[in-house]
Amino acid sequence: MTVQRRVEILDPEQTVAMRDAAVRFLGEPVLPRYETVQRYGHVFHRDLWRLIPRVEQLAGRLPGGDVSANVALAGVGEARRRLDEIERAGLAGEFERVKRLARSVVALCDHHESLNSPNRATS
Repeated sequence: MTVQRRVEILDPEQTVAMRDAAVRFLGEPVLPRYETVQRYGHVFHRDLWRLIPRVEQLAGRLPGGDVSANVALAGVGEARRRLDEIERAGLAGEFERVKRLARSVVALCDHHESLNSPNRATS
């Protein structure tokens, strides 16, 4: 017997806020203070841990050969790898690491939105 689990969808306002924070960080015109980079790093970690299971569940509702589901799962894999990266020495190194986290937040917000689209067919 297959058990259907309810997929908890994030509110559009939540994903917009996550995406906006990541885009704002990625658009920083100058190298921010170390404390700012650290704060954003914590925020992006939290956001990715919220997005990853939801994107996996949404992708899991689609047939195995669905291209958008496979692309989303590849994005999840990349986000997990980025979460495993250790803190870098120096401000510039840490800034680059947190930028990678921000890129994953933007990507998973996009996948969450597209996989949750009302005109998506589910299996």
